[in-house]
Amino acid sequence: MALELDARALAFTPAEVRSFFRARGIRLSQGEISTVLARTEGWATGLQLMMLDAAGERAVLPHPLRGDAPEVVDYFVEEVLADLDGELRSFLEATAVVESFTAELAAVLSEAGTVPALIDRLLRLQVLVGPDAAEPPQYRYPPLLREFLLGRLRETGVDRVEELHRRAADWFAGQRQPLLALRHAVRGGETACTTGVLRRCGMQLVLDGRADLVREVMAELPVTRQAVPTVRMLIAAAELSSGDVSTAVIVTASGEGESDAARRWRYGIALHTALRRGGIAETLDAAGADLRNLSGEDQLDTYALLEAATAELYVGRLDRAEADARLAADLARAIGARAAELQAEAVLATSVLFRGRLRDAIEAGLALEHRWRELDEPDNAFFEVTRVWRFWVPYEEMQPLAEGETLQGAARVIADAGEAAIGRGLHGMRALLAADLASDPREAAVLLLDTLTPREDLPLPPHWYAMMGPFAVHAFDRLGEPTLRDRFIADLEDALGDTGDVLVLRAIAAVHDRREGIARGALAPVLEGSVPCLLPASVIDAWLVEAELDVHEGEPDRAQFALATALALAEPEDHVRRVAEAGPIVSRLLAARATAGARTHFADRVRERLSAAGVLVEEELTQRERIVLSALSRNATLRQIAQQEYISPNTVKTHVRNIYRKLGVSDRDGVTAAAQALGLL
Repeated sequence: MALELDARALAFTPAEVRSFFRARGIRLSQGEISTVLARTEGWATGLQLMMLDAAGERAVLPHPLRGDAPEVVDYFVEEVLADLDGELRSFLEATAVVESFTAELAAVLSEAGTVPALIDRLLRLQVLVGPDAAEPPQYRYPPLLREFLLGRLRETGVDRVEELHRRAADWFAGQRQPLLALRHAVRGGETACTTGVLRRCGMQLVLDGRADLVREVMAELPVTRQAVPTVRMLIAAAELSSGDVSTAVIVTASGEGESDAARRWRYGIALHTALRRGGIAETLDAAGADLRNLSGEDQLDTYALLEAATAELYVGRLDRAEADARLAADLARAIGARAAELQAEAVLATSVLFRGRLRDAIEAGLALEHRWRELDEPDNAFFEVTRVWRFWVPYEEMQPLAEGETLQGAARVIADAGEAAIGRGLHGMRALLAADLASDPREAAVLLLDTLTPREDLPLPPHWYAMMGPFAVHAFDRLGEPTLRDRFIADLEDALGDTGDVLVLRAIAAVHDRREGIARGALAPVLEGSVPCLLPASVIDAWLVEAELDVHEGEPDRAQFALATALALAEPEDHVRRVAEAGPIVSRLLAARATAGARTHFADRVRERLSAAGVLVEEELTQRERIVLSALSRNATLRQIAQQEYISPNTVKTHVRNIYRKLGVSDRDGVTAAAQALGLL
């Protein structure tokens, strides 16, 4: 009777069910009726009625229904399984281990030889739901029936349950469905089979940017299983990829029997940890050449190469970073790991920028954005870094910016990804951009120091600091904070060592403080080439400082040569802002157009952009100011000049202030030397 009643119940409406229950003195709300129908897929409304009859007219059914409820178990045993043969019962139990199945998966789980016929029988009995519109078609059991079948399966023993989960895990892994494979692998017991699936499919999800799902699934494991080396490493990789550094474990070697794949995986985790906690160079040295010996397990090889590429970038080894990143990107594309591919390409784009090829960096960023759109635009912190570079390049060129749209969006994604070091660097960049607009100069300078000073526990590439350094030093000077500026330079020297970039920063600070001898000493090895710079643009800064020093020393020919050299180096990548940041003396040299090097198309472009930004105001000295300047060069006193020109001493002082401002100097010696170098005397 039961199955026939179930079939008739397919036509029942909520109103008919409500009437049936009311006739027996039980009032159900609309929500309860909807819950019952949804829970039983409609087909089992007859089950509700028969249970009510069996329990008595005024019995109240449990809501929500459970597959292991005694009434439900009795019903299924007596009315559903009673008329089924052993083969069909076994098929029901085996296929209930998965939420849905194809005919192929059903054959793997049940080992039955007539799967299509069994599926057809279950469909006619209205026990099975399907087929759906997928290809190949999928089938499933209503939730209540599946709960019951899983209970029956557990009664057959844990070995059979784990074996079925292992079969499901292997099948889903082969179908490239890593999440389903992982869910079944964690329930498949501790075997070599499940270890391999955990490793491959878990890392596939991590590399695809779904580390949070891995952590969720692995949390189902008992504590004893979580101590297994493979599980510990997978959890560590997932936690690190989620930005959760505090809980990530330090993974040590598992012994002499450690496989090549496991060793590479462990090195990758060690590098990933160092990238978030510090100690990158030491970790790279410890890993050695093992990082580049492929194990044949694509997921582990991709992970190890990816972390190696990022680590090499973070210690300034651009050649190695690019080689590892290219190989990691190829492997990531082959296995369909979106996050890994984006990170590898971001390393390549960043390396291009650090090599001073600004325009190539823009092109690389645009190509990566196209690829990002092809990958359905996933949130990815490393892709956002390339967007930051596409903002920074126009900034260096003094082109129009879209700060709000670019940096704010990048900051959100980077913060959500837990990339604290990158987020701090971006915060420092934004502080630098806003420094000149700050209402409190001291507060702005402190913020620059807090966000742009290197920190061991929040590492960033040395090229990053070399790139930000000159702009930060100029900002400290404009804010009137030489003490904080000198602390910043000292901290950069501790992090970068005796590089040419640090020497240039010291020269910029010294020339601002009018310590020309110290500035000359710092610049000499950079201009001679005996101390190389990390960043090619640092050499541009060096020649701009040299030009200012030559002006101070009254050497017009040398000053113009230094300016022409700086412009020639700046032209290929349009480094306009560095000229603007160099200060008023360099701007005045540029405005003078005294040599062919200051009259090129690029020099005109620089003058145009500096003028548009209000940096270059080509103020000519008035006739009276030229007379006063000439008198100053002859060491005349202000009183003597006033008497000579029949003007008051206060008027002379006003002319002198205007001369100092227009020439960008601060004392009489400087004004005389600048006037001579600029050809004004």
